[in-house]
Amino acid sequence: MGKVYTRRERVETALNHREPDRVPCDMTIAPPAYIELCEYLHVPFEPYWWDDCNHAFASAEVLEKLDIDIMHFSANAFVPKNFSIEQDEFRDQWGVLRKKIWDTETDFMYINGDAPLAGIEDVADVYAYHWPEPEELYDPDLAVPLVRSLYKETDFALTCQVGGHLFEMGQFLLGFEDYLAYLYTEPEIVEAIMDKTREIQMKVETMVMDTIGEYLSYVRLNGEDVGTQNGPLINPAYYEQVVKPRHEIEWNHVKREFRKHNPQGKLSIHTCGGVYPFIQHFIDAGADVLNPIQPSAAGMDTALIGREFGSRLCLHGGIDSVNVLALGNEEDVRKEVKKRIRDLGQGGGYLCAPSHNIQGGVPMKNVIAMYEAIHEYGKYPLS
Repeated sequence: MGKVYTRRERVETALNHREPDRVPCDMTIAPPAYIELCEYLHVPFEPYWWDDCNHAFASAEVLEKLDIDIMHFSANAFVPKNFSIEQDEFRDQWGVLRKKIWDTETDFMYINGDAPLAGIEDVADVYAYHWPEPEELYDPDLAVPLVRSLYKETDFALTCQVGGHLFEMGQFLLGFEDYLAYLYTEPEIVEAIMDKTREIQMKVETMVMDTIGEYLSYVRLNGEDVGTQNGPLINPAYYEQVVKPRHEIEWNHVKREFRKHNPQGKLSIHTCGGVYPFIQHFIDAGADVLNPIQPSAAGMDTALIGREFGSRLCLHGGIDSVNVLALGNEEDVRKEVKKRIRDLGQGGGYLCAPSHNIQGGVPMKNVIAMYEAIHEYGKYPLS
């Protein structure tokens, strides 16, 4: 009989590119879908809210019912402490307005409202902005007791979201269309926003690692989307010359601070879409895990990515949440899981999960089928 792994051991074995008893699994899910999932499983709806409120933390009870290995929680606040999901709008800690929109009667999300730096013409306007203090973005009095208790009382691999948004912060503060124009017409303004954001985030990251780093299996930086469904959002040459050096500074800072407290700690970066042309750059800049792998996006051939990068980069996601989870049936889901595990799970280094947040309206029977298939097809050695 082989070794019996705890959830934490299973994840950390895979993160170190070794094969545990089975492929570890994770779940990221939007609030409306999480409400549906709790009703389907007959458990209380008790998530933690994080990021821009378009994600829900699953409770330990839900994770145990689905035999999921990873538990997420919040490290830095992108929402006010008095936030309620009933609010139609709020202003986040960076001064960006967030507005609730409804796709259906039950499915909603928060999107960016006004862009507080829209129309600025000078770098001086960037530095004159009312930037948040690092202490506003992390509350150790809330985080430390929660994380310590989860570490001691459960066997989940724990992770949190912190930092990041160097590239994306300009989109929030300038507005998406203007930001893309500024990349070419006002590059010094864009770079000043990146540098000011990095300055703040690195201080937050140090505080987080100093207080809860010892309890984390890996840390995930907040989003840096450089891809779209159709391929790169920006020229990979621009990324290499302008963004990558800044990522390299921040990512290696996080890893140094993290590894003071957990020498095996890994860094996960989040960037959506067709990012194949950037993957080698991510590795060069210090990423240990790439989240998410979206097979429906251009260029994201999971067999190719697994062969080319699987021994050097842990891969997270892979289960098509657009065409299969949302539109397929249970047999489609099972076939999808089997393929992605075969493509990405060889030799360890794979965290199996939806290719992005499970959205409202996704059939819950498909969600259940996904986790059942992971446990069936993910046993090592893979057939």
